[in-house]
Amino acid sequence: MSEVYQYLLSVGPLQLIGVAGFLVYIVAFGLVQIGRLDGNGAHYSFYNVLAASLVATSLIAEFNLASALIQCSWILIGLIGISRHVLTKRSKPSSSVAPLAARDMT
Repeated sequence: MSEVYQYLLSVGPLQLIGVAGFLVYIVAFGLVQIGRLDGNGAHYSFYNVLAASLVATSLIAEFNLASALIQCSWILIGLIGISRHVLTKRSKPSSSVAPLAARDMT
C-alpha cells in the first residue's frame, strides 16, 4: 500500500471534522469571490462561524494554541456579524407595505 493510502486510512473522525471546516471556509470564500455570496451578509458570517467551529473541534485531537486563537476569533467576529444583521433587520420597518403617503390613492 502507498503511504498516502495508509495515511488516509488512519485519519480519525476529528480530523475529518477539521477538513469539513476547511471545505466550508474555502467554498464560502470562493462564492464571495465569484459574486454568488455577499461578503458582508449574514450567510457568510454563518459559514465562517460554522467552519471555525468545525476546525476548533478538530483541535481536540491535536491542540495548537495559535490555531485555537484564530478559530475563536473567527467565531466571535462571525457571531458579532450575525447579531448585527439580526438587530438591523429587527429595527427596519417592513418594506413589503408602502407608507400611506407613498401609496397611489387614485
